[in-house]
Amino acid sequence: MSKENPQQSSYNPEVKRDLKMSPLWILPILTLILASWLLTKAIHDAGQRVQIYFSDAQGLVAGRTTIRYQGLEVGMVRDINLSKSLSSIYVDADIYPEATKLLGEDTRFWLVKPSASLSGVTGLDALVSGNYISIHPASESDTSKTKFTALDSVPSDLVAKKGLTVTLHSNDLGGISVGSKIVYKKIPIGEVYSYKLDDSAEQVIIKASIQDSFSHIITNKSRFWNVSGIGANVGFQGVDIRLESLGAILSGSIAVDSPDGGEPVDKDAQFKLYKDLKTAGRGIPIAITLPDNSKVNAKGAPIMFRGLEVGQITNMTLNETKDSIVASASVEPAFSDMLNQGTLFLLEEAKVSLSGVENLSNLVTGNFLTLIPGHGERTREFVAVKKDELDRVQAKSISLRLTADNSYGLEAGAQILYRGIAVGSVTSVELNNDSVAFDISINTEYKDLIRSQNRFYLTGSATAELTKSGLSVNVPPAKQLLTGSISFVKEGRKTTQTEFPLYKSQSLAELAKYNRSGAQSITLFANELPPIQAGSPLLYRNMQVGSIDHYRLVDGGVNITATVDNEFKHLITNQTVFWNRSGIEVEASLSGINVTAAPLKTLIDGGIAFDSLPGIDNKIGKKWKLYDNYNQARKFGQVITLKTTSSAQEVVEGMTIKYQGIKIGEVTLTVPNFDRQFVEVTARVLPEYVSRIAAKGSYFWLVSPEIGLNGVKNLNAIMTPYIAVLPGKGSLAKSFNLYNQPKLENGVEFTLQSEKRGSLKAGTPVLFRDIEVGRVTEVELGPFADRVISTIIIKPQYAYLIRSNSVFWNASGMDVQIGLSGANIKTGTVDSILRGGITFATPEQKELLPVAAKGQTFYLHPQADPSWLQWRTAIPAP
Repeated sequence: MSKENPQQSSYNPEVKRDLKMSPLWILPILTLILASWLLTKAIHDAGQRVQIYFSDAQGLVAGRTTIRYQGLEVGMVRDINLSKSLSSIYVDADIYPEATKLLGEDTRFWLVKPSASLSGVTGLDALVSGNYISIHPASESDTSKTKFTALDSVPSDLVAKKGLTVTLHSNDLGGISVGSKIVYKKIPIGEVYSYKLDDSAEQVIIKASIQDSFSHIITNKSRFWNVSGIGANVGFQGVDIRLESLGAILSGSIAVDSPDGGEPVDKDAQFKLYKDLKTAGRGIPIAITLPDNSKVNAKGAPIMFRGLEVGQITNMTLNETKDSIVASASVEPAFSDMLNQGTLFLLEEAKVSLSGVENLSNLVTGNFLTLIPGHGERTREFVAVKKDELDRVQAKSISLRLTADNSYGLEAGAQILYRGIAVGSVTSVELNNDSVAFDISINTEYKDLIRSQNRFYLTGSATAELTKSGLSVNVPPAKQLLTGSISFVKEGRKTTQTEFPLYKSQSLAELAKYNRSGAQSITLFANELPPIQAGSPLLYRNMQVGSIDHYRLVDGGVNITATVDNEFKHLITNQTVFWNRSGIEVEASLSGINVTAAPLKTLIDGGIAFDSLPGIDNKIGKKWKLYDNYNQARKFGQVITLKTTSSAQEVVEGMTIKYQGIKIGEVTLTVPNFDRQFVEVTARVLPEYVSRIAAKGSYFWLVSPEIGLNGVKNLNAIMTPYIAVLPGKGSLAKSFNLYNQPKLENGVEFTLQSEKRGSLKAGTPVLFRDIEVGRVTEVELGPFADRVISTIIIKPQYAYLIRSNSVFWNASGMDVQIGLSGANIKTGTVDSILRGGITFATPEQKELLPVAAKGQTFYLHPQADPSWLQWRTAIPAP
């Protein structure tokens, strides 16, 4: 039994949750809100992240280098890194939100840093605030573009927008550079911001900007000139030394001047940049075409008038066709009335010779021009002339041209003499093709001395000639001996002729008189010059009938011009042969030694002889062939050409040409013609056989031995094959074909067509009942390559056997057929096995068809049908 204990009773307290926020949570919440605001503001303030690539990181500091636009900070560099290729660096920069509209495809960045030079100081604001990156906005906003490449400097087009832009053209840059000042009366009014070569790389294009406040100074008459460095000029007034300011000397400068009366220019106007103030004068611009080798100073050569300088050369260039030199010049306005079509410019040249000295100072300063006023319409284009040309223009002299094979040491200025009195002079000496041309001027007062038969000859040097009369020595006066001179003989009628030959001596000039009085000129060709000279005799059977005029080298030999007196010109015929007749000829034979001496004049001067020798090759083209001596000419004969008709023909040099076993010529040369695929054979026919052998219709064939079962043919050709000929009856000819077989006289030709060539070749016999009645002359592929065409020729006595329905088949070789019943061997004759052959027969019919027409075509069967062999058609002989 239990008793209740009052102390053991339990108490359960009532728990209540307080829902109020503790003040301790207020601080963390505020901190979180503030952090969120700061993060949002940082993201908002960060703007657009971009990458800008630079060549180097000089002057860039992460977190300090700003990006500015028009002086306003619009971004900040956050980080600097190397590119993956290590060739450049790039910066990560933030563009502030309000400036992101500056970004786009053509946004440009460049680094601004302080720079000092003689031309000025730039980037001073960067000196205080540090280097910064300048930005130029894009033409169209595009925030998707995040990678850019910085420029090395401020863009030139931005500089150009600050004022009036002008373009200057110059032959060279001189001392000009970017930043060089444009000055007007020593006041800077602009600067150069870029330069480059033009498309042709011949001129420099300089871009400059003129400040707006000075843009009115530039007009269409403005002149720009280079004032860079130190200038010096040596002229008629002495030495002129020009020093500019220190800045212009070191950094370069361009001066400008604007004459009155100019009009304002548009943007990017074009001007010429002159080298100096002198060449940029305000004179009237003209163009003067200069003669070659004028030696005029292109840097300010003066233009003189009566001792006064009235203008100067400013520039020299080639004309459009690049065949002459054109000088740009400036003439003072006071002399503008002289600039007309009648005005001439005389080239004043330095002249130092034994006859005197003229314009000696030109050797130092260069030649200059003298203005000679005239009349006519106004013009700005002129031609400068030399003194001799001026004399001709003013009718003070007339011009002639002399030609010779040698200059003989003469130069411009040599005198032209008539009976020892100077009547003119040589103005120029030059090569004209393969001869020398002398341009001379004759004073007008002596113009009546120029006649149609005048002969000019050299008299300005000592000469010696060996003649039949002895040794003739001629020594001219000392002055002529030193300077050289030309004399002439007056003969003939008055003439307008302007070209004459120049002879080496007076004796040759006299010989020319004799030749021109009545002579025929001929040209000889020799491989090398024989021992002759101008004036050597031309002999016919030891009698002089002409002389050698002159000679000159040509491709492959020498051309010799000779003259034959008219009274003997009938001796020159189609059979005339020329040979060298100089010196002594010795001929040795079994009968003894024969010595033939030429006439005395020929022994001294050399000579050429000729005679009529039929059958000898006497011309090369239109020129007469000159042989070394008479024996060579007599034995040479006529040259002919043979063309091989088969690749099997083997022709060698020295091979004999025979007629009925008698030698009538020989092969002298064999040359392959690769283009036309044949060998060209050059042969010589002996003179006594030329009329019949070298005639149209002659037939040549290669004779070689033939050994067969029927016997041996051409046994005499076993050791040395030769060429046989059947003489023709036509006119002379020089080109023939070389065949393999002798000609069939009056043979009749037919054509065979087959699918294959088989053993057919030129020379294959055509058989009738195993009797050779003809042969194959040619085998070739048809025009469409679908058949083989063979040409055969039938002997005239057998031509009637071929009727219009005759059948041809190939009877060459051996036909073997093997079957179950055994082997069947069919062969022709042994000769047809070795040589091949074609057989034909005519079908048996009630009526015999007519004879086949010449040239008729037949099909050539590869083999005979057995029934064909049984045909026994009777064909009566005609």
